[in-house]
Amino acid sequence: MHVTEVVTLVISIVSLCTSISVFYWQRRHGDFDLARLLHADLTGGEVAKARDVLGALVHTPGSIRDDVFPEVRTAYFTLLWCFERLYAGRRAIQDGGTASRRPLRFLDRLISSQLAYWAVNLPRVRGELERRLGPIEDEQSLWAFEELKRSVLPARQEPPHT
Repeated sequence: MHVTEVVTLVISIVSLCTSISVFYWQRRHGDFDLARLLHADLTGGEVAKARDVLGALVHTPGSIRDDVFPEVRTAYFTLLWCFERLYAGRRAIQDGGTASRRPLRFLDRLISSQLAYWAVNLPRVRGELERRLGPIEDEQSLWAFEELKRSVLPARQEPPHT
């Protein structure tokens, strides 16, 4: 093997290692960005308003008039659809393999308190909606919420009491 061939081989190996490192860095950076966006979706805008409406039902149920319950149903689905997006985003991060472990743990820490809170209170909201408005067709979105809950919340974790 000539010196030029050895140099070429070394340069190729260094280039490959650099490319792999850059790929993992970009993947992890993108996953952290996605985790922050998902958290912002849960804590801001339309979803924050929905959480406020649902929180009023949970904490002061007598303050919600019957004519407001269609808005409560809209808030319920707004929150459920957010959890559906969180589930899909979490799966996308999780499918990133080794490069995505830290972003996945980061996302789980960001959303776990809200997830634990709604794990206790969403069934109460759903029950009140069904009592006032009749059956709620939410099976698909509720499935995503349950899967997210199973993935993020440790089995031993006790949800917060209200």
